[in-house]
Amino acid sequence: MATPLAAQLAQIRAPTTNALNLKAQKKAHSKSLLFDERHAANQDFDTLFHICYEGYQDLCRLDPRFANFAGSLFSEQSKQEERTHMTAAQNQQLDLVLEDFMRLLGSRLLLKPGMKSMEWLIRRFNVHASNTACFILTFLPYHTLPVFSSMLSIIPELVPAAFNFLRPYVQSSADLPHQAIVYTAAHSRDFFDILNAHTLRVCCHQQQQPALLSFWSSIVSEAVALMLDRSLIGRLQLQHQNQEEVVLRIIPTLAEGLSMHSAPDFRIGCFMVLTVLSSKVQLSEDVLAEMMDRVAFRWADVAHAGLICLVVLAQRKETPMLPKKTFRSLVSLDRLVEDLVLLQRHYRVGKLALGIVLGLMKELGKPGDPERLRYLRLLLEANLMQPDLIAIALQSILRLSRAIGPLQTSENCRDTQTALTELLLHLTKSETVGATIRLSLESLDQDHEQSGSKILTDRLDISQEAAVAMQDVNKVPAAMTFEEAVGLIMGRTVTEVSLLSYTDSDLLSGLSDAFLAAHQSPELLHRFSELIVLRKSIAMTESLYFSFFVRIWCGYYPATARVAAINMLSNYFKTETLIADVQMLLPYILHALDDVSQLIRQAAAELTLVLAASYDAVQDDLSEQSELPVLGRGGQLYGQDVEAIAWLPWRVTILFIHDWLVPHLEEFRLEAGQIPRYLVDMLIGHGNSTDMAKDASKFKTPQRATILHWLCSQVVVTPIFSVKIGLLPVLMRVPKIGQISTGTLLTPLLASTVAQGQMVIQEICRKEHVDDSQYVELVLEIVRPNDSETLQILKHCICSPPDTAGPFLILAAFRRLHSVWPEMKSQTQISFGKAMLDLAASGLESEHTDLQQQEALGILLTTKLSTEVSQSLLQECPGLATQEAAKRRRTLTPQRSSEQNIKRASIVLEAVESSATRAKHPILGRLFEVLLDLQAYKEQSGIELHYLELLVMNSVLNILEESSVEITPVQKADVQQTALLLVSVLAGIAPELILHNIMPIFTFLNSSILQRTDDYSAHVVKQTMDSVIPRVMDSLRKQHKDPLAGVSELLLSFAAAFDHIPSQRRLALFKSLMNLVGADQYLFALIILLQNKLPNNKRVSQFLVDLLDYYQVEVLLKQTIERYIATISDSLRPDPTFSTHLITNMPSSMLREDAIHKISYFSMLFEDKRLASRIAQAFTPGRAQIERLRINLSNVIDQILSLCRQCQSNNQKFTTVVQHLLKGADTQACYDALRSFEVRISDRRSEPAAAHDACLSLLASLISIIHNCENESAICIAVTCIDRIAERFGKKDSVAVIEAMKTVIGRRCLGATNTETQITSLLTLSTVLQTLGDECVPFIPQALPKTLGILENAIDDGDCNQRLHNAAFLFFSAVLTYTPWAMAGPNLDLFLKVSHGSCNSGLGEDCSAQRKATLHLVAQQIEPKDCLCALDRTWNNAMGEDPEALKEQLQVLETLIARLKKSAVPRHADAFTKLLIKAFDLRRIQFCPRTEDSYEESEVVGVEAVSNHVALSLIYKMNDTIFRPIFVQFIDWAASSSPAAKIQRRTALYNFLVQFFHVLKSIVTNYTALVIGDITDIMKGVVLSDEASRLLWIKVIQTLHQTFIHDQDGFWQSPTHFRQVSEVLLDQLSPAAEASMTSQLINAITELVGAGDSPKHHKTINAAILQYARSDVPAVRLAAVQCQQSLTNRLGEEWLTLLPEMLPFISELQEDDDELVERETLRWIKKIEDVLGENLTPMLQ
Repeated sequence: MATPLAAQLAQIRAPTTNALNLKAQKKAHSKSLLFDERHAANQDFDTLFHICYEGYQDLCRLDPRFANFAGSLFSEQSKQEERTHMTAAQNQQLDLVLEDFMRLLGSRLLLKPGMKSMEWLIRRFNVHASNTACFILTFLPYHTLPVFSSMLSIIPELVPAAFNFLRPYVQSSADLPHQAIVYTAAHSRDFFDILNAHTLRVCCHQQQQPALLSFWSSIVSEAVALMLDRSLIGRLQLQHQNQEEVVLRIIPTLAEGLSMHSAPDFRIGCFMVLTVLSSKVQLSEDVLAEMMDRVAFRWADVAHAGLICLVVLAQRKETPMLPKKTFRSLVSLDRLVEDLVLLQRHYRVGKLALGIVLGLMKELGKPGDPERLRYLRLLLEANLMQPDLIAIALQSILRLSRAIGPLQTSENCRDTQTALTELLLHLTKSETVGATIRLSLESLDQDHEQSGSKILTDRLDISQEAAVAMQDVNKVPAAMTFEEAVGLIMGRTVTEVSLLSYTDSDLLSGLSDAFLAAHQSPELLHRFSELIVLRKSIAMTESLYFSFFVRIWCGYYPATARVAAINMLSNYFKTETLIADVQMLLPYILHALDDVSQLIRQAAAELTLVLAASYDAVQDDLSEQSELPVLGRGGQLYGQDVEAIAWLPWRVTILFIHDWLVPHLEEFRLEAGQIPRYLVDMLIGHGNSTDMAKDASKFKTPQRATILHWLCSQVVVTPIFSVKIGLLPVLMRVPKIGQISTGTLLTPLLASTVAQGQMVIQEICRKEHVDDSQYVELVLEIVRPNDSETLQILKHCICSPPDTAGPFLILAAFRRLHSVWPEMKSQTQISFGKAMLDLAASGLESEHTDLQQQEALGILLTTKLSTEVSQSLLQECPGLATQEAAKRRRTLTPQRSSEQNIKRASIVLEAVESSATRAKHPILGRLFEVLLDLQAYKEQSGIELHYLELLVMNSVLNILEESSVEITPVQKADVQQTALLLVSVLAGIAPELILHNIMPIFTFLNSSILQRTDDYSAHVVKQTMDSVIPRVMDSLRKQHKDPLAGVSELLLSFAAAFDHIPSQRRLALFKSLMNLVGADQYLFALIILLQNKLPNNKRVSQFLVDLLDYYQVEVLLKQTIERYIATISDSLRPDPTFSTHLITNMPSSMLREDAIHKISYFSMLFEDKRLASRIAQAFTPGRAQIERLRINLSNVIDQILSLCRQCQSNNQKFTTVVQHLLKGADTQACYDALRSFEVRISDRRSEPAAAHDACLSLLASLISIIHNCENESAICIAVTCIDRIAERFGKKDSVAVIEAMKTVIGRRCLGATNTETQITSLLTLSTVLQTLGDECVPFIPQALPKTLGILENAIDDGDCNQRLHNAAFLFFSAVLTYTPWAMAGPNLDLFLKVSHGSCNSGLGEDCSAQRKATLHLVAQQIEPKDCLCALDRTWNNAMGEDPEALKEQLQVLETLIARLKKSAVPRHADAFTKLLIKAFDLRRIQFCPRTEDSYEESEVVGVEAVSNHVALSLIYKMNDTIFRPIFVQFIDWAASSSPAAKIQRRTALYNFLVQFFHVLKSIVTNYTALVIGDITDIMKGVVLSDEASRLLWIKVIQTLHQTFIHDQDGFWQSPTHFRQVSEVLLDQLSPAAEASMTSQLINAITELVGAGDSPKHHKTINAAILQYARSDVPAVRLAAVQCQQSLTNRLGEEWLTLLPEMLPFISELQEDDDELVERETLRWIKKIEDVLGENLTPMLQ
């Protein structure tokens, strides 16, 4: 232990810098990131500064902030700075600068400039030692990269305590794993704090980097999770304490990080950590609120990540209400709802959404309510919350609505309550959450049912305050009582007779106030109904009383008030008798029966039943002809200015109520939305169900027409828009009944709506709280495409000034026009088209708005205009050139400005262009007139209108693409010529638009102008071709596809006009044509098209000869002939490609005939003397490019032969062609012909006998080529052709084939130096052998030795390739299969030697497989005696090559053994024995003595394993009489040699005997008697220190062990046998123990005792072993104890009968001096106790 003085001295010494220790300074100077220590130690600071300063300059270019350090760290003065000479204050100031630089450098550290700059800090300022913490933290984010290992290699041994976890990685240079850093951060507070502080400091100085921030986020989040998981240990109080400690450690960092708005990535990392923290521990509400505020504060850059964090935090909050700042930040997001919908896929956003909903409701009543309500509706409709959260939100909405109270006077409060009620109504009808909202409301309704305040009933539609809020300026304050309201009413003068008229009434406002105040009190309701102003007593003659209650239940009032209103009429009809027909109530009852509130539907159903009963009572009293007067007829109900209303006859009214309304009341009451379905089915006259069909059958067509007329008139005149909205969709689904048209009946409603204008409609809709857009859209549905009256109203609405109709109504009218346009009549479309054009083209001074102009333009551009409309619009297109001329003449006629005309023209042309595909060619003329006008305008004004020209071109192009234009030939030549010149001009203006559709022009050209003989027509044609065709070709090439499709159409036009072209201009015209399209590419196409068009025209063939003579030979050979043949070949394929453009599709048989005809035709063309002479001259030696022409000719021949194969011509003809080509002098042509013949002859199709003879006759030509040709490739292909002929037809003429074989085995083929020729010859020989079999006797004796010699030489020279090898062995296989006698004797010896060489050549697995297969045939096909002799003669050669060769030799022997029957084996026993002894003698030969060429031990073992297997295979086919002498011979052979050789032989023999006794088991146990004497000699003379003797000893022990195990006949129970072996084995215990080889010996002794199975033997063995237990050698004593353990395990109690003799020895061994012996003795004692089941200690005492 260090003394206090030593500790003080160490403390003083620690900070020193070895100022006087030069060696230590040099070592410190050698610490480097970039250089090795030796190089770094020799660098001076000037050199180092120069290197590092370059990197620093590069950093300054990357980031200007580095320039701030130029005057300090990287100044010239810094080279002389020494920290040891600075004061503490200066060092402290330098540390601040260095750490600031390193923090900034972190993001560029991996760059080369960054590494150079860090090198300067290390070498000059020792930052790795003086600023270790910041230095390590700078590198730590890159801990997985090699640079981190370099950093660790230079840090000092003593590092800050927080970084002690790096020590193992410094010493081992291993990579620092991510998990180690996480573990340290979780368990080391110092490291956790220093990492957080470093990251905060980096972000505070705006030096953040993605690598550091992602590293910090992952480390800290995982560490926090680990710390929180670790805190869940111990008592609950201790767990809370640990969790609080973790929270207090991380919260300050998160609080500071969340407020760093300049570091968004760091804030995102804080979000991740905070998410982990909140999910692992339950934070307090205050902490959560504070964190949520910090997350949401100024979060524009991180809103998405922050929103995810808020979702998690809100989920952990106990109360759903959000902090105020958080709520404000959330609602300020532009796409909050959309983002929450996206997050809903992965997170539970319901609680956050509920918090936003509650916050919005808390803010209601302040300015900005519409926006909050919109948010509220979007959040609830987005279906973000679970049903329980939705219920909470609905409770809050209803609670807020109730809290406002019925007595609140604030206008804001009433508006808020109304808006909330509207929201609930909207949500109940929502497709996404409607069902959930209704279920939640019904659940809340049931919860409040007991208290008598049913929320759904009271709040679903509108509160009383909302109803009061709808009153006009004279409304009574909401706080007014029933008495006060009645008092105000009674003081008024009442002139109204109905409250359903269109005039405003003060009476309705007052009565509604009083009714709302009284509707919940039966007494007050009774008083209200008796008011004089209601005139209840004359209700049957004046409609005021009924109309008031209709207004209430159809208006925007609370559901309870609406139910009360319906009930008032029900009570009235229960007490009063009908004296008038009150059918005026029926439309409004239908409206009530379709209400969303079930209470209202139930009340309406009750009213219907009461009315039905009243009508029944009256009907019984009336005669059939009598009718009650209709209440409200004559203008009383809706006012005098309303047109006459269609009323129902009395009987129809009764029928409608009894036969339609009453039967379905239950369906109407239970479910909303049933009225439209049933009403439509009744009016149409059929139904989907049986009940509906019955309903329809009750009403005749006149009755249904009357009901339709009545309903339409009611909808037209009723002032209540909600009733109109409810019934209009129903009526529009019934277009007509009989002569009654719904559209006609509803036209007045359309007209009145358009006349009212936007302001009036919106005001009415606002008062009634209905959707104005929905109402307008429904009304405009009245417009029908075939109804001129409604269309005229629509047109008036669209074209009217904006202050009349209003933009809202105009926009809806445009939408309706767009939908009906396709079904409008042509004349109507024309009228509207002109109107739209006038609107779209109206100028700034026009009274129409931009909205009307844009929408009108949209109609013209987006609708498909018919031909008639396009024509009419083109007629409206102004003449720009005419207008310009008028301006110049200064006429007084009012004209539009040029700008207006251009605008109008552009609109027309855009509209026509967008619909030109629908228009037909009649507008082409007008389009060209417009184009000419544009050209004239350009000439007059100098202004180019390219856009308008482009529109015209597009229109023309679209028409030509869509239509098959038939151009009628014009008779006047000048018009035709002018038109063609116009086409030329168009091609120059916009080639890409019209050139692909120019074929009709060429068709017209070739059928008219080309026939003319005058020079001007020729000039026009030439100019047209020169202008159009090059641009066509350019355009086709730009599309990156083969232009053949387009060119073929062009050429076909000229080919079709061939006969019409004057003969004197024909050749020049076609030359010009081919020059324009490219003769080198498309001359072949013209030939094919002319041949197709005029197949038997002699003028065409002569013309083609003249045309071909015009071009170079190279063009003819390479481009024309090759492409011609390729096209014909392609046409014969199953899926032709480019040839389809030239050759029409036809059946395959016709295609072949056509191909043959085209080849013959082409041949006829080139038989012309001029062409033949030119081609022959081109091949004259010495001519330029002759080699290229030869290649072209070769390709042509190749193609022709290939085409012959495709045409499937007869082999006889094909062979004749080949023979003709073989007679030629051109070697390449011969080669191509042979190659084609080879492919053709390989085809296995059946051929006639003549074809066979033709092929056989070709053999002579092939032999001639082999003898005379010097081209090795040609010889090779000729031999291949012989191979194919022999294979297919050899048996027909074997003499000719054998004669050819004599050539094949000659010096030009098999004897050639070319390897490929040799391979082909060998393959041919193999084929002939397989074909002719033993008929091949004439050439086999010559071929076999030559092949063996070739292969032997190739293997010896080392240049044998796999193909030659396999071909030779294939030939050997064929010989062995068909003529095996030829392989006997010397040939077999040579073959086996060649096989040995092949085995040693390393040619690969394929060659090995081929060789082994051939060797297998040797064993199968050669006579056993010959085979055995050959194997014996070549044994030494195999041994000299390779161990694998020996294995293959033995495998041949094994195959031969398997082939022989048992009866045949004795005849060859001596030969087998001789070979096996040679195999066993391998060990002696290789290891006695051992040389450089000797086998490895493993190789010898491998060969011995194979030989042992072969020997056992042989033994299986022998009996004891035959094998026993052989066994004795083996033993004698092993013992007869020198001592060293004897050891090797005996090792091989006993290696075999181990397998022998192991495989044959007890069958051969008695053979042990023959080797006991030999074993005794071996054991007595063995020397275990010698490696060879030790291996022999092991094999002998293993052999004895196998005999002991498998002794089933008591062989070892014989005292003689047992005594001999036991003594020998026990004698080996001492030397084996000393040599540490006791394991196998102990096992053998154990099995010997088990096999002996005699107490006497046991006692003898035990006594001998116990004597060894007293040996002076510890190893021997240990072996004795282990032997006793093994015997105890093996024999158990049988062995322990000798325990009394053992006890004294055990007692001695317990106290043995050797610990190992003592320990093993204790184990022996334990085994004895386990066997006996009693403690041995008393016996040992």
